[in-house]
Amino acid sequence: MKNQELRDILIKELGIGELPEEAQDEIVVKLGEVILKSLTIAIFDKLSAEARVEFEKIGSKGDPALIQEFLEDNIPDMHTLMEEEVRRTLQNYAELEAGGGKPKARGEE
Repeated sequence: MKNQELRDILIKELGIGELPEEAQDEIVVKLGEVILKSLTIAIFDKLSAEARVEFEKIGSKGDPALIQEFLEDNIPDMHTLMEEEVRRTLQNYAELEAGGGKPKARGEE
C-alpha cells in the first residue's frame, strides 16, 4: 500500500475530504503514525526471532525497497495485514472521536 493510497483511504473513511488540505494532512499524519506503530507490532508478532533480527538490520539501512521485499518474502499476507491495521485504527478512531480520546496503536490499549 503506497502512501498516497493510504492517504486517500483515510480521507475517504474519515469523511474529511471537505476540510482544507492542511487539516487533512495533520489528521492523516497523526493516524499514519498510529497505523505504522500498530503495523510494526503486528509484523513483529508474525516474524520468527531470526527474522526479527534480520528485519531490524534491513530497517536500519533505510531502504524502502529492501524492506518491502523482505516483508513480502516473510509475511505472505502483508497487504491483508496492512488493511486490517488501517481498519482497526479507523474503528478505534471512530470510537474515540465520540469520547474525545486519542487513537492508540496496537499494544497501547
